[in-house]
Amino acid sequence: MPTDRARLSCACLAFLTALAFVPCSHALEMLHFRNGDKITGAYLGREGNLLVFRSPLLGELRVVDTEAVIIELPETPVEALVGLPPTSHDRGLPEITPVRPSSAIPPPIPDAKSPATAQAPAAAKPALARRSPWKGKVEFGFQQQGGREDALNASIRADANLTRGRDNYVATGRALYGKNTGRTNADSSDASLRWRRNYGDRVFTQTITSFVRDEIRGINQNWEQNVGVGYRLHENLRHTLNIGGGVTTQFRDSRGLARGTFGLIEIFQDYKIDFNSRLTLLQNTVAQYSPDGQGAFTVVPNQPARTTNGGGNYKLRFNTTLQGKVSERISMNIRYEYEFDSAVFARDAESDQRITSSLAYAF
Repeated sequence: MPTDRARLSCACLAFLTALAFVPCSHALEMLHFRNGDKITGAYLGREGNLLVFRSPLLGELRVVDTEAVIIELPETPVEALVGLPPTSHDRGLPEITPVRPSSAIPPPIPDAKSPATAQAPAAAKPALARRSPWKGKVEFGFQQQGGREDALNASIRADANLTRGRDNYVATGRALYGKNTGRTNADSSDASLRWRRNYGDRVFTQTITSFVRDEIRGINQNWEQNVGVGYRLHENLRHTLNIGGGVTTQFRDSRGLARGTFGLIEIFQDYKIDFNSRLTLLQNTVAQYSPDGQGAFTVVPNQPARTTNGGGNYKLRFNTTLQGKVSERISMNIRYEYEFDSAVFARDAESDQRITSSLAYAF
């Protein structure tokens, strides 16, 4: 009869034979930053000069290729799985083997990877190429109330962004409608297209083309073209804070006030923080003032007496959104908005604020 030692030897041999037929999984990869920070996950590909990397904790990241490098982690040797000591060659390897110095981090070189693992990203490239370069989401909000007071509020929003090299494009659109006890209290739509171009790590320029129509405020059409420059005060994996200013040319056709074209001085600020891979806070503020706005907006003849409030033409927009991801595509959003516009005929329509909740679908 075979001894216990013989049975153990047979079992070990069978186990090693089974391991030989198990297909090897793809090795993990690491995003290694200049400052020494390291994130483990999967390298998805490139978008211009951006490295696209997915982290189990932080989600999908986009990092400029001059700030980080992709490093492939070594696979666990079979000897370690069965409890045998590593060979002398394995003991001489460090935990991570950089493929290039961190002082000058160029884009990843496909040839630096081993032939076995280089085939996996190559097979994934056609799938990435078929995806649209634009990414964004569509939000739907609806609220209805009945009983002592009938109310209805509906909103639809959409935004999309595209990054190519140093250029970033953001397109937005919004439509709002509200009714309370038979009286319409919201009926507006707007859209904008922003183009930002980065110069180095901090400075950027931007242009914004926008359109606004607001039935309650009596704005038949409002076109604006902005040109500005911004500065990135802070940016890391979770926080981004930008400030800047510029000039805006505005054309407005509004009921009760003369239509006109004039210039505004603008300052702006936007901030983003990712608390984790599922919870994000977005906030932006825009303030505009026209030194010649008081003369441009005069009372239309044969209309009730009304003067602009003596302070000229100035506007303020504040928007903050808390976004919680339910899945990769679905998210819930709670948004607070405040808008003030002095260049409208009805004084009670100058300011508008709302809190809305919406369901969003990402594409």
